[in-house]
Amino acid sequence: MNSSRSFPSSQRGAVLIVALLLATGLAIAIGSYLSIARTNLKISGRAFHNNSAMNLAETGLEEALWSINRNLEGNTAAWTGWTLAGSQATRTFGPVDLGQNTAGYTRVHVSNTTTSGSAPVIAVKASVIPNHQAPIEKWVTVVLRKRSKFANGLVAKETIIFKGNNASVDSWNSVSGGSTVPYSTAVLLDGGTVGSISVSVDVVAVQNADIWGFVATGLDDSTNTVGAGGSILGADSAAKDKSDWTTATVDPDRVSTDFISSLDPVTAPSATYTALGPVNSNLTLPRGGDSPAADGKYYYATTGVSLTNKTLTVTGSNDVVLVATGDVATGGGSGSIQIDNGSRLELYAAADVTLSGNGVANGTSSATTAVAQQPINFQIWGTNPTAQNIDIKGNGVLSAVVYAPSAAVFINGNGDVLGSVVAKTVVMVGNAAFHYDESLADFGGSSPYGISKWTELTSAALRADYKDELDF
Repeated sequence: MNSSRSFPSSQRGAVLIVALLLATGLAIAIGSYLSIARTNLKISGRAFHNNSAMNLAETGLEEALWSINRNLEGNTAAWTGWTLAGSQATRTFGPVDLGQNTAGYTRVHVSNTTTSGSAPVIAVKASVIPNHQAPIEKWVTVVLRKRSKFANGLVAKETIIFKGNNASVDSWNSVSGGSTVPYSTAVLLDGGTVGSISVSVDVVAVQNADIWGFVATGLDDSTNTVGAGGSILGADSAAKDKSDWTTATVDPDRVSTDFISSLDPVTAPSATYTALGPVNSNLTLPRGGDSPAADGKYYYATTGVSLTNKTLTVTGSNDVVLVATGDVATGGGSGSIQIDNGSRLELYAAADVTLSGNGVANGTSSATTAVAQQPINFQIWGTNPTAQNIDIKGNGVLSAVVYAPSAAVFINGNGDVLGSVVAKTVVMVGNAAFHYDESLADFGGSSPYGISKWTELTSAALRADYKDELDF
């Protein structure tokens, strides 16, 4: 007797259907998993290539910056490999093998390779082309600025505070075509940089001041200190004009929180100095019979300067270096320092400096006119390594550079201050107008350029200005 037993065909069909359904579900699950894995892999790959594109862009920027700075040093090979057209330079790098059948290309354009007048601007486009995928592009522009002690207008280790209702900051360039250009509204520029390297809160208090330039800090956002009558603007600010500063207006592209500057201490030059004793009466330097040093400068040392209704005059188209161990002060209504046209005074002060009365007439017969010699012709160097005060008072004009990294600098009055100020703290009181001389970026000879503004161009509108130059 046969004891085997078989299932009905209907039951066998049901089992087959269940098996097929399970197999189909498993196939769908595996397919979905593979699709998700593939998508994640693709996203990860594009993220990786996105970083590669930015690395290529920054490499192109570094190549351009290297060429610009080597050109400043007189290196004849600085622009080797570049295509030059007037003051413009372009260069293409690549293809760069990035592996996995992926290639990278970089196109760089430099404006103003001659570095005369306005600062150079570098524009770069980097393109990474993965295998059988759409290209990934990064567009970046940087504006350069000289790295000198006076590469900016107002710089402080700690705070910069504007206390006046109509204080203002702007810039101009006192050199054009080899000629000296006096400050006026006709040559006004928007490079009045105000910067603090501090990472504390509210280190730049703009309040009601009008900044026609840039504001930068080490970390804190200074826009929260702009008062109802203040502004931070520039010529490229959208739909804004310097003549319409009636409400608080801030261009976010002109505010940054990554400001870095090295404020090194300074000492008086090593030289043989002629002792003057205290200077408290009318004095003309150089004195008759004194001889210059080998470098053509006259070196004097004093225990202090107190010009109460008295005048210290630098004349004869000479360069005078004066080292003061005690206080330096002008006052009494008519006390002043007079620097005749063609002359220069370098003042190294270890104690406090107070410029009131007629203050300093740098190339003018009186300090009541906005026409003066270049600021570089009157230099104040604060040599105290711990603390000192430099107080600038009055309603006239001071054309000077001040470098005193341990000093508290006060600018008090309604006049014009032309030049650059570097200090521990800066306070502008009253309605003083500060005008940064952009030619000071060249102070110290062939100072190298550094990046002052870095912008990624993320839209077609922003990229339009550089499309032709950056086409491969």
